[in-house]
Amino acid sequence: MNKKGFIFIETIIVTAVVLASLMLVYSLYISSIASENRRLRYDDTAKLYETFYVRKYLESFNLSDLTVRDDVDYKMIYRGQSDIFGDEYNNEKIFFENLWMELNIQTIVVMRSNFSCENNTTGAVCSNANLASYLNTLDIPETSDGTYRLVIEYAVDQEGNSCTSSAGCFYSYSNILLSDRGR
Repeated sequence: MNKKGFIFIETIIVTAVVLASLMLVYSLYISSIASENRRLRYDDTAKLYETFYVRKYLESFNLSDLTVRDDVDYKMIYRGQSDIFGDEYNNEKIFFENLWMELNIQTIVVMRSNFSCENNTTGAVCSNANLASYLNTLDIPETSDGTYRLVIEYAVDQEGNSCTSSAGCFYSYSNILLSDRGR
């Protein structure tokens, strides 16, 4: 038998095994980096605490009745939309705006707990690609049963300050279930 041919075939087989092993290690590395990024951005412990206290603050003003009408699945609150307090709470409007800035909140969404961007591709929530990606990671129950989610989108720039433009922002998300709100 020709020893040169045997060495060549052996080299090809060893190269293929090493290449397959390297590809497996690389794919595991990439998936672990992606899951780590998701862990850092989605439902971080600090952001869950902040979301919990925003919920408690809104409930203290009976704003747990932020209405989600029967014909819509969610209600969004944007920066500068402190008119949810009505005319009689001017100091609370100022405090809410300061809270918004201090916690680096980008958007607050009150939505039905069974809302999903997979079923509903239109609207402001699903047109925000980062928020829609986060919502697709949540466990969605079959029916809403009077429960809602408070979802908050946080945004900071590279220095950790509140983001003023969408370029260079680092977004993170958290949500808390709200129980039946008196429907």
